Amino acid sequence: MSLFSSLQMASNSLQAMQIGLHVVGNNIANANTPGYVRERAVFVPAPVQQVGDLTFGLGVEIAGIVQSIDRFAENRLRDASGDRASAEAQEKAYRDLEVILASLNDESSITARLTDFFNSIHDITIEPENVAVRDLAIKSGELVADSIGALDLRVADEFDDLDARVVQVADEINTLAEEVRLLNIRIVTVEAGGVSGSEAGALRSQRSVALQTLAELTDITVNETETGATNVAINGEILVFDGNRRVVAIEQGDGSGRIASQIVYEDGGAIVQAAGGELQGLYEARDTILGGFLTGLDEFAQALTFEFNKVYSQGQGKEGFDTLTSTYRVADPDAALNAAGLTFTPENGKFDLIVRNKNTGISEHHTITIDLNGTDEETTLTSLVEAIDAVNGVSAMVSLDNELVLTSDANDIDFAFEKDTSGILAALGLNTFFTGATAATIGVNQVLLGGDSPGSRFAAGLTGEIGVDTGNALQLIDLQDSGLEDLDGNSILGIYDGLVNETTRGATITTSVADGLRVFEGTLLADAQSISGVNLDEEAIDMIQLQRAYQASARFVSTLTDLLDILVNL
Repeated sequence: MSLFSSLQMASNSLQAMQIGLHVVGNNIANANTPGYVRERAVFVPAPVQQVGDLTFGLGVEIAGIVQSIDRFAENRLRDASGDRASAEAQEKAYRDLEVILASLNDESSITARLTDFFNSIHDITIEPENVAVRDLAIKSGELVADSIGALDLRVADEFDDLDARVVQVADEINTLAEEVRLLNIRIVTVEAGGVSGSEAGALRSQRSVALQTLAELTDITVNETETGATNVAINGEILVFDGNRRVVAIEQGDGSGRIASQIVYEDGGAIVQAAGGELQGLYEARDTILGGFLTGLDEFAQALTFEFNKVYSQGQGKEGFDTLTSTYRVADPDAALNAAGLTFTPENGKFDLIVRNKNTGISEHHTITIDLNGTDEETTLTSLVEAIDAVNGVSAMVSLDNELVLTSDANDIDFAFEKDTSGILAALGLNTFFTGATAATIGVNQVLLGGDSPGSRFAAGLTGEIGVDTGNALQLIDLQDSGLEDLDGNSILGIYDGLVNETTRGATITTSVADGLRVFEGTLLADAQSISGVNLDEEAIDMIQLQRAYQASARFVSTLTDLLDILVNL
């Protein structure tokens, strides 16, 4: 082995140490770069040389520059990040819902408004002659309806905000998938399809960040090919394959009775089935948490409207009606009333129509039968009109909007109702207090809001005579806390309290789950960073070792130079 061969070996060593120092410097420079994966130079012995019976080592060479990364830990971290993002989306929905409920202070809360409403009805029993007290009860009922509508509107706004976020997620998935696709192409090109011993570290770090961000949006499965490309799938459906990708788009669907966006694949329209990540959390938060609350609020509004109206509609006020139009309409006036498209379903029974001569004060009671027992002669709106129209003193007709219109035949005639066992008065909206069928549409009957003395029409009486009585008011008061058979033993107020309590329990559980997932993700991140993160102390040690090796190699070169000089001067 010659001195010149030794010089070449020393030169290779100097070059290898120089490359190693360059890698260390690059790591130090990127110590604070988000998503950067620490790189290391792979030093291997150079091929040996045999001279006679002797085998000489030829120094060191760089086999490649690779990333220090635990693929298994990275996959686990992506899964944990998706779970955490999903939980946080749900946690935020509960937190926003609690903020909305908390913004309704004790005086403006639905519970307080309902209590005030029933208390105002109680005041009528104390001063039944006082029309002003009846007016206050009506206005108190308006505040109840307004509070329910306001709560529904604010929660619906949150629902729409989450729906808008779903649309944003679709755009982000497309952007990230395209980024991964392009990086796949560049990485395969730089690494020569896996032939090169080195890895495209910077490009791989960029791709790793994109995959991590994508995993937070939706659960993904990542598989790296031998050529260095990464294939990405969502719940078994390919999103990115080598240098190709699929595009996702937005499709409008139905979420909890409301228009809601869902993400689908553009090529075929299949729904992106997210089992994790922010997308899954958004769906759960929008459709289950907020959508479930809105559904529960609708159920509460329906229970309040129908159960209150069923009792209220059987009462009489200080004055009767000269004309009255139902607040609910049927879809088909010739269909049985329990199948005519009414919001609330009546049943087989009857009610009394009271016709009073205001001059004489004499009232006549006429029983109207509602036949809904499955026979061929079931009551329709048309047949109900005929039955009422046959009563002397009152005319009935079906309006162009399929509403029932009742009118007294003379100025000295008015009418009222009692003893409804069928629920038809509440179902049609005759002599009712509340209108609407959902939290967004609940209101107070216009009959009780217009005119010179609307309070005189508040149906507080139950004697079957138009005038001053409080029997019906007492029955209405009992609705506040009484368990009702149609509500499975719950009270009207109990339904709302149950809805609020369910929200509180859900928020507590979701926050606990999110906290646990944040801790778990932090643990996995620390494990991954212990391998792939840049530790400046370790880099300093490597730098010193490489520096010393470089100095030793330089000294070796200097010694060989001296030997060559001696040889030349001989």
